[in-house]
Amino acid sequence: MLVSLSEIETTICKAALGIGLPLGLGEDAGLAARHMSSLGIGKLDGFENALHAVKSKLSAGFKIDNLCAWNFTSKEDDLLLSSIIAGPSACDFATSIAIEEKKRGTITLSRVDVPSVVLFEALVTTVDEPQGLHISWYTQNNKLIEAFCWNGSLSLVKGVLVDLFLDSPTDVTIKPITRKPVTGNLYFTPCTQHKIMDIDKSSWRRIKSYADQLLVGATEESRLSGAGPGIVIEND
Repeated sequence: MLVSLSEIETTICKAALGIGLPLGLGEDAGLAARHMSSLGIGKLDGFENALHAVKSKLSAGFKIDNLCAWNFTSKEDDLLLSSIIAGPSACDFATSIAIEEKKRGTITLSRVDVPSVVLFEALVTTVDEPQGLHISWYTQNNKLIEAFCWNGSLSLVKGVLVDLFLDSPTDVTIKPITRKPVTGNLYFTPCTQHKIMDIDKSSWRRIKSYADQLLVGATEESRLSGAGPGIVIEND
């Protein structure tokens, strides 16, 4: 089915709010999904899986390991680390240490539920920034995924596109880079022609179901509390 970039962004944001995430994380996820789609990839399964993992309490937010400030782990030891929650913070942290502290160490996210979401969060983080991010992980088939994010463009150095969406739990590493990388095997850059994407109908329906949880029934009480168009009182 065909969906516009703006609808992708707003619906993903609403879906995040619908499962109880704060507005900031919803906006981050919406921007990441929109930016991914603007590259011409347009596969939203990763975001749908990440939302489902949080909603089903399979994944949780993060804590920073006391033994290593560069290691993000799940705050619940028996749950996976949520990519949709930890991804933006980890990418921001990598960017800030490269700029403010001039360090280029490796940040690790342990047992991430959907690694591709971290990658697309990194893409958004690098837009209009003077440095980029190097992202890598191993798939369930022990294949190495290695990609560079630079100024909102994606250079896939190792792995193929289909491997990005093998969403099995794994560790993801992030390294800041200060020089534009050499183009890899596959290169994706935002294109103004990609304004409408053809995406999987069933995946979109599930995402919409999360967004619809923000809706309330149209009752007299709900209108008085602010839902719906409200009550118009004529004073003529």
